[in-house]
Amino acid sequence: MWLYVLLGLSIGFACLSFARWRWGIVLMILLAAVQDPLRKLVPGTPGWLVLVTAPVFLALIVSGMAHTRGWWHGFARPYPKIARALLLLLPLCAPAAIISATYGPGSWLYTLFGVFSYALIFLAVVAGFHYARDLRMLRNLLAAYCLINGVMLTGGIFQYLKWFPDWTILGSDVFGYQWVRWGWGYTVDMIAGFYRSPDVMGWHAAAVSILSLVLAISAKGMRRYGWVALSAFAIVALLLCGRRKMVYMLPVFALALIWIYWQAGRRARAAALLGLLLIPLGSVFITGDWLSEDSANMRYYSGEGLKFDATESLQGQGFKAVLTTFQQEGFFGGGLGFATPGAHNLGVARPKAWQESAPSRIMFELGVPGVLGFLLVMLNIALAMWRTTLAQVRAKTTAAPLAAGLTAFFIANVGSLTVSGQILADPFIASFLGLMVGVVLSIPRLDAVARARVEARAMQRMAHA
Repeated sequence: MWLYVLLGLSIGFACLSFARWRWGIVLMILLAAVQDPLRKLVPGTPGWLVLVTAPVFLALIVSGMAHTRGWWHGFARPYPKIARALLLLLPLCAPAAIISATYGPGSWLYTLFGVFSYALIFLAVVAGFHYARDLRMLRNLLAAYCLINGVMLTGGIFQYLKWFPDWTILGSDVFGYQWVRWGWGYTVDMIAGFYRSPDVMGWHAAAVSILSLVLAISAKGMRRYGWVALSAFAIVALLLCGRRKMVYMLPVFALALIWIYWQAGRRARAAALLGLLLIPLGSVFITGDWLSEDSANMRYYSGEGLKFDATESLQGQGFKAVLTTFQQEGFFGGGLGFATPGAHNLGVARPKAWQESAPSRIMFELGVPGVLGFLLVMLNIALAMWRTTLAQVRAKTTAAPLAAGLTAFFIANVGSLTVSGQILADPFIASFLGLMVGVVLSIPRLDAVARARVEARAMQRMAHA
């Protein structure tokens, strides 16, 4: 029954997305939120159900292309360097695609899966660029994500407090295993809540806490404190998940946001933002008192090996892993799709891949030519986001807080993916990150719309005066 419910939601949402593609993004957020608890109710909890959001995404992309005039050229015109880099990446990935397609019987499935995984992110960037018609529409999208997943994060609290112990949809026991982190003289029971794993809950908790702060710094009046409260709640859930790499996203975000305002010459604003950021971060101390200093969770996050573990992870999963992968797989890599997160669910023979971080996975799959092309794309995207954001912050536009916050969110995710890219096995998370990049690139257009409306109102007032 629950399998048919989940598939029915996927098909129904895909049809609605095809009719109104902008609705599809919100529907995809909603489906991604309920897919894990519903999957836990399906006998056997099949792994392919993680792809239920893919039809919704494909439908909104096809519909967006059909109903948006100049879908590609509208993006390529303001960002020609990104467009050229994306087109150059296609032939550079051809050798890796040929390797995986000819590896053995059925290996072409990995090729298609790899193409889908990479294309999903970049198509989402263009879709995000066209999504919002104005700044209010962008805020509503962020609000929908934060509120929907804010509700879902309550599952982490329920699991930690052992409320509703008979609920199958809580935790990961239904998958036949429990997530445990071993420390020096203690163990940490990692919390998944309504989500399928602590990684997924941790990412959503970090995203809700960060994006709620983005809404807070761009809001006025009492609404600002409502978003701060939601951010504080999400941080509590984040600390319960037991994933340091997700917890790291918060300080990286805060440092990146302050640095953006500092570089833009808005130092007074940077100091004010620091004070606002300290409010939800105070939930860390409240949670610490709640868990007690002797709890395994607090020992894990404040342990003596924390600095060593972070440095070791960045070094081991960064340059060293990329170099080792090159030495093992050669110039053209091991084959497209073989190291893509979630590829193991295809059940077809493939070479073993030990790579965990995004850089080492990309080296394995794309080889040197593909890596250089991918780096060129990401470099142009990062530079465009940085320049767009600094211009908005320096001009003190109404869009500046959103641009700065979403750029800092992007930087925080890059830092996390450098350590581990497994979270990208979730098509929703991969596409959502692409969408957020796209909306940042669209902010100059949204700011122009906002200024035009202000000028139109001023003209109307003058006409009636």
